Amino acid sequence: MPARIPRVVFFDPIPGAWSYELERSVLDPAGVELLIPADPAEADRLIEEADVVIATSVARLDAERIARLRRCAGILCYSIGMNQVDHAAAAARGIPVTNVPGYCSDEVADHGMALLLALWRSVVPIVDLVEAHGWAAIRRSAHVDGIRRIRGKTLGIVGAGRIGTRVGERARAFGLRTIAADPFVEPRPELPIVPLEELLERADALILCAALTPQSRHLLNERTLLHARPGMLLVNVARGGLIDERALAAAMADGRIAWAALDVRDPEPPDPATDPLAGSPNLVQTPHVAASSREAVVDLHLQAAEICLDLLRAAGRLPA
Repeated sequence: MPARIPRVVFFDPIPGAWSYELERSVLDPAGVELLIPADPAEADRLIEEADVVIATSVARLDAERIARLRRCAGILCYSIGMNQVDHAAAAARGIPVTNVPGYCSDEVADHGMALLLALWRSVVPIVDLVEAHGWAAIRRSAHVDGIRRIRGKTLGIVGAGRIGTRVGERARAFGLRTIAADPFVEPRPELPIVPLEELLERADALILCAALTPQSRHLLNERTLLHARPGMLLVNVARGGLIDERALAAAMADGRIAWAALDVRDPEPPDPATDPLAGSPNLVQTPHVAASSREAVVDLHLQAAEICLDLLRAAGRLPA
């Protein structure tokens, strides 16, 4: 009997014109078949016999589906974040779960700094004011009068991994002092590690770069936001679930958070009927685009395919 061809299946393909040809260019020469389901029903059927399952975060790969995986040698999160997979269910089956680390670290760090600078320089309200009332309106604007110098202020970074480290490098180039909260990294002279409550008390601005885990969900909540330094600026380029958005709305209303810039929400997209931040005048949003660049997309395709091959090699399933 001929050896079975290893199969990689996208559980939840990205909708629209997303191409998978770069993945095929890596997998095909290695004798690996890539399958893209046409709909969720086909996806549920195909993953049962998949050697590697890719989860993009369009849908959640839950415990019920993981229990039906008969041959899976690994689950790949098609992202840096890994919250789209039930890790406990995968661990119970002995299935490793991994991600595509670092493919967009520079992009996310750049976007985080772009949002932070936009808040600090009041770019969005000034642009809106000029658009609505003309150039001369800016002369009587509190948005201009309230701008503060950036150099010498303190930026708190929640999550000091790849992205948080790059944010710190960029921030220090603008003359910011940097401190971080992260229980998993060692302090560095340029990036001291402090408890979250101390970080909130000391920081003029805060940027979230941490992974979303059961332990970090709603890391910013009613209790922790009581420690926020009044007038703090907040940027989130990590995961929306790090923030209890009702608690954030209250902090934005009473001035603890002067402005928030969010690239991520919980849920996505937010439901206008239930969104606690809807209509907030001190909110700037971008629609989960921090990871985007042409170069990052190419890196995602190619690195994801190589990681699939690594999972197959580790399981002894690549053809000779």
